[in-house]
Amino acid sequence: MLEGYAGTSASGFAAEVATERAVAQLDYVEDLYRDWNAGNRSSGGATARVNAEFDRIRRELGDLPGIVASAARLRTMLRHLTKTLHPGILNDCFYQPITAVCGQRARHAGRPLPVLTMCLSCSNARRPTIHLPRLAAARAQAQRPLDAGGCLSRLQTAALITHIAQLDHAIADLSAADTEPGHG
Repeated sequence: MLEGYAGTSASGFAAEVATERAVAQLDYVEDLYRDWNAGNRSSGGATARVNAEFDRIRRELGDLPGIVASAARLRTMLRHLTKTLHPGILNDCFYQPITAVCGQRARHAGRPLPVLTMCLSCSNARRPTIHLPRLAAARAQAQRPLDAGGCLSRLQTAALITHIAQLDHAIADLSAADTEPGHG
């Protein structure tokens, strides 16, 4: 529909949007790398896989304190991660269809399905510390209906309690990772 308002694909608008999206993705992956390289922590199922890739890149670049690594080379080495990255509110998804929890719940779409995703338990999820305040806000939002004492059904109450427990676990994992030495 947007293409109808903005012109046809022959206008080049869609290509411009795709180019801007690719640049933004690469900027974000570079921010994730620099955050990791500065010693900040992360949690989630994809943490070990992504951090191992960051470690490989750092070794190849010699990106150590006091050494200036080539920004262009770093971006070239990080570019492949943008193909699977889907930034999110509660975590970033480094989407792998074989292990995606959302992909097990619906017909394969070739991308994450945020409505179905179980991002708090998916092995494709990675949460850097930027997600900690968002997780806390989501927990507070989920707690409000329970505190209000409204007319929730037993199923609604159980669903909220389960969701809050999952959020508490994610917050604890990220908070623990934030206090551990080394890259988490």
